[in-house]
Amino acid sequence: MLLFKIIDGVAIALHRAAGVMIVFVMFCVFADVASRALLNITDGAIDLTFRGGIELVKFGLMYSVLFAFPYAVDKGQIVVDLFTQNMTTRLQAFIDGLYLVLFAVLGALLCWRFTEAAMTTWSTGEQTQDLLISLSYIYALASVALGLLALRALSTGIDQLINGKREHKTAGDTL
Repeated sequence: MLLFKIIDGVAIALHRAAGVMIVFVMFCVFADVASRALLNITDGAIDLTFRGGIELVKFGLMYSVLFAFPYAVDKGQIVVDLFTQNMTTRLQAFIDGLYLVLFAVLGALLCWRFTEAAMTTWSTGEQTQDLLISLSYIYALASVALGLLALRALSTGIDQLINGKREHKTAGDTL
């Protein structure tokens, strides 16, 4: 179905953005540690430290997880074979599909909560402490990622419930 392919394509793009984000976080941590070490070594003569390093890392990690979630929602789930080994493949696929539909509900609830937080912080004008970025933008972007998580989990779950597929392949599985 075309809608499923669009959702999968956006999930793959966000998955790749999550990889870029984690590299960005790594460089932020390196730059922060190196600049503080240089400040200590030179007894304050060379100050290359920057404000907001902790916020960049904190929100970068949050986005890297939230951006990777929609793509990974149907991959690598832990299944305790002790309970499912004697079930038919169709029943196992049904349980997987039901799990994904319930996970979609969780993603939708988180999306709703982050959207509500974005609207609240928009009206109050709340900002981050160091970088002075509006929290409404941060929460709104998180709610978009969580909305995609809900859509992807729902589409994959419905696919498994209807077709009985145990694994859902996307075009980007060859990353």
